[in-house]
Amino acid sequence: MFIIPKLQLEDIFACAQCGYCVKKCPVYYFLGWESTSPRGKMFTLKEILGNNSRLDEQKIHKLGKPLSMRFFSCTFCGLCKEVCHVEVDLLEIWSKVREVLYELGIVPESIIKLSETVKQSKNIYMMDNTSRMDWVTYTGADVNFKDSAEVVYFVGCITSFSGRVQSIAQAVSSLLNYVNEDWTLLKDEWCCGHPLVLSGAIREARVLAFHNVEMIESTGAKKVVTGCPGCYLALKHEYPRLLGKKPKFEVLHSSQLLSTYITSGRLVVPKSDITLTYHDPCELGRISGIIREPRVVLQSVTDTFVEPEYFGRESICCGSGGLLKAVNPSLAESIAQRRYGMLASTNVEVIVSACPTCVQTLAQTATTMQNGKRVIDLSQLIAEQVGLM
Repeated sequence: MFIIPKLQLEDIFACAQCGYCVKKCPVYYFLGWESTSPRGKMFTLKEILGNNSRLDEQKIHKLGKPLSMRFFSCTFCGLCKEVCHVEVDLLEIWSKVREVLYELGIVPESIIKLSETVKQSKNIYMMDNTSRMDWVTYTGADVNFKDSAEVVYFVGCITSFSGRVQSIAQAVSSLLNYVNEDWTLLKDEWCCGHPLVLSGAIREARVLAFHNVEMIESTGAKKVVTGCPGCYLALKHEYPRLLGKKPKFEVLHSSQLLSTYITSGRLVVPKSDITLTYHDPCELGRISGIIREPRVVLQSVTDTFVEPEYFGRESICCGSGGLLKAVNPSLAESIAQRRYGMLASTNVEVIVSACPTCVQTLAQTATTMQNGKRVIDLSQLIAEQVGLM
């Protein structure tokens, strides 16, 4: 039997089954199954809760794979939590359920493979982790490896290993050099562990968190900057819970750092007549509350900035969150096409985001569309504007 924490138990029974979340859920939008909606999953949880606030293992095993697929067919975009009138923390509940399912071994095979990959190779690609810095050679970036520095740049798995977005790491590095920042890369960066947290593999994520914190703190850095919202969530919010203590460094997303550089005058960006729109990554905007800073950066570039349909806290997911791509790639692709259509309908020249996963997903979608737009990261845009790329 798995005990549900008192606060989450209260949230489960606080659900009024009103359906506001159903209308917003990107998964329900395409599947149309009540059991995949947030309301449907909450109803299921009430049914499998046994006596004394415990999840009934027998009921869970009886439901088996269909139950697991319902809770893993989710982008973790947080729109359900955003619109909940009784302020139920649905993301915390989904996380707890995934943790229980992982412990019981009732998770999709793709999730097992992914978690095993991260545990073994310390990255999501099953690559030799010593090749994590190969992006430096591929891009020709000028990087630093120091024993001590004021700032650590935590690159992340996707930006390090995926050729489509390695230029994001080049852009961030070039901008750090441009403002004469005292910075360094980690000599042995591991996956941030966020994919394991999403898998429910909490114990395994804790191992990665301990290593990365030890490596960062060994440099004496006061700040850690990352361009990946998933890494940001892990470093800032998940690590304190995993390790039971707050690390000795401040965590910043690259958009926050760029906003600070620009507003302080440390970084001057030439204006352009380029037309732009911006896709708010779910984990950065709605979940982490970083909405203003990317727009400060964008407005330093152009006066022709167009908001898309649904933005800020109401932004629609690109389809790549919550490990959905690993569980149901065709559904993830449908969600991506829907969001890309909203962004492209602004008729701008360039679509900007601030997440390597969002950029990669939307760029892939753009290549399949006849009206394919250029999709780039915020850091790439700024590096290009100041002539660094």
